[in-house]
Amino acid sequence: MTLYSIILFLHVAAVLGLFASLSFEVLSLFHLRRASDLSDVQRWIDPVPGIPWLAIGSIFVVLLSGIYLAVRMSAFEMAWPKAAIVALLLIAPLGALTGKRMRAIRRNSAEASKMMKPELLSRLHDPFLKISLGIRIAVFFGIVLLMAAKPELWQSITIVVGSVVLGLLLSLVAWRRTGPLPARGELQR
Repeated sequence: MTLYSIILFLHVAAVLGLFASLSFEVLSLFHLRRASDLSDVQRWIDPVPGIPWLAIGSIFVVLLSGIYLAVRMSAFEMAWPKAAIVALLLIAPLGALTGKRMRAIRRNSAEASKMMKPELLSRLHDPFLKISLGIRIAVFFGIVLLMAAKPELWQSITIVVGSVVLGLLLSLVAWRRTGPLPARGELQR
């Protein structure tokens, strides 16, 4: 076993970790947007504790191991590794903004006694949560496409930009389809 094979394993494992964290976020957001009472919110706000740390750790491992692998393969002469790094760096701030909003939901649900307040309802139906998640998933798959296809500069840029646009459009279509739920006032537990 070589250092290269260990780093490659860590890279693939971190990609799987990032995929798992995005999958749990999809599950959590799906149930949070449909929560009818406070116990539903508290159940789905953290379906698996530590998922945000898995996502953060996975991004760092993917970034560092990816740089090492690209250097070892002399791939930095090509465009796709640079585009993949830029795309990965797009995921991080969107995830951080989402994390900030999820912490606010967690705080609102902890402060609520037995009723869901209108502020909590509006936070649960914040369109940014769905848009951010849609863009991050599309960019994640765009990065996988970059790694598999190894395209030239303009194709790499097109893949990254196309991933962002596709993620935005798909999340907007999904948001319009489900739409923001009408204000229901406070719901009893």
